[in-house]
Amino acid sequence: MKNNTKKIIIGLVCLVVLVAAFAVCWKVFGPKATKGDKHITVEVVNSEGATTDYELDTDAEFLRIAMDELHDQGFSYDGTDSEYGIMISAINGETADYATDGAYWALYVNGEYGQYGCDSQPVTDGDTYTWTYEKAQ
Repeated sequence: MKNNTKKIIIGLVCLVVLVAAFAVCWKVFGPKATKGDKHITVEVVNSEGATTDYELDTDAEFLRIAMDELHDQGFSYDGTDSEYGIMISAINGETADYATDGAYWALYVNGEYGQYGCDSQPVTDGDTYTWTYEKAQ
């Protein structure tokens, strides 16, 4: 019985250490928001390859807030909220349905595939955020 108690305590200690290490890594390496005024570009490349550009002056710290500010310029999006953020399913009225044909909206930041969703993608002055309609290979 005493041996089992030791194993449980050691297991709990290891779990706490792992959670703490993960929290420190997220704090150090996770997305960093920048405060203040920024000028950004949001591009949309639809399924036909046509590009629409939206210029925005914003103080938004994350991309989703900036996208909400683009509503007055005719930009729209829809998606499903989850514990991980929003999964974008439609932009400017065009739906990408992965279950039907493998299509999805991919986010690129300055030409490189995005590492975060729009909820946690920091907005940085001068950056270009491109939503591209893509199909899985």
